[in-house]
Amino acid sequence: MPSMRRFFISCRCALLFIAVVTGFLRSAKAFSTSSGRQSTSSLPANLFNSEDDSDNELYQPKQKNVVEEKDEVDIAIIGAGIGGLCAGAILNTLHGKKVGIYESHYLPGGCAHAFQRVAKVKKGEKVVFTYDSGPTIVLGCSAPPYNPLRQILNAVGTDHLVDWIRYDGWGMIENPGKNGGIDDEKTKRWRLELGPDVFEAGPLSTFSSTPQEAIDEFHELQKATQPLVSGAVEIPALAMRSGNLALIPLLRYLPALWGLIQQGDVTTGTFAPFMDGPLFTVKNPWLRSWLDALAFSLSGLPAKRTAAAAMAYVLYDMHRPGAALDYPQGGLGSVIEAL
Repeated sequence: MPSMRRFFISCRCALLFIAVVTGFLRSAKAFSTSSGRQSTSSLPANLFNSEDDSDNELYQPKQKNVVEEKDEVDIAIIGAGIGGLCAGAILNTLHGKKVGIYESHYLPGGCAHAFQRVAKVKKGEKVVFTYDSGPTIVLGCSAPPYNPLRQILNAVGTDHLVDWIRYDGWGMIENPGKNGGIDDEKTKRWRLELGPDVFEAGPLSTFSSTPQEAIDEFHELQKATQPLVSGAVEIPALAMRSGNLALIPLLRYLPALWGLIQQGDVTTGTFAPFMDGPLFTVKNPWLRSWLDALAFSLSGLPAKRTAAAAMAYVLYDMHRPGAALDYPQGGLGSVIEAL
């Protein structure tokens, strides 16, 4: 199975789109405090002591400006992950709520937080490195159709704070050897490019023993999963609501909503019915291997155990005209700071 960088995320995948109801509408824009809690009202951009004269190459973070305050908030949220910050930004900016978000880590962002380390290059000279702790590949943030994350940045007026770098693919290594595959005859190196037809003309044709059958099968799979995609494409995440009136904002998107409803349990189920039947069966060995690799990057699981909505949207979004991968300049930490 192709080796692949984990934590590939399509922020606009239908699974995240559906989950936005419960994930994004619970939290807040900035760190506040509540009665008796020790918290940080504002986290400094650089939590690291660049003046440390320690002999260690990598300096340990040192938290500053920790204060004890007593404050009252309209809504308190536990956890400053990206979902909590998005929801808090909505509640604070669009609905005027005073929100407090509480986080046990010294940095906000959860699995999407970034951190810095300072390394000595030579005496008197240091270099600051910024690391991402989680997602490193994102879709749908630099250009329409925007994913839910970018929709929220737009809605709360902070989209201008993040500069997105677009690129059209990434390198793949299969069966890497001990020396990075340089001297290993079994190792394959190839590039995955986004956009229409390039996947079919490239790796799918190159590595399949029956190229045309593999291409036909891939197109049939895309067609079979298309009904799962329409809702995520046509219904914006911010139209989703919870509670008794949840249906009202969705009425303007009735055709797409009706299409999702017609899918029944398939919408919230796994991709297994598309891998092994009854909805579709993937027979080509290399294509099955690739779908498992793609699924692992989404969920850490094989394709048949990964959410069908997520797989369906990625199969659409990676191969549509104008498809591109996005990376925020400065890392995912710049998104967290914007929220």
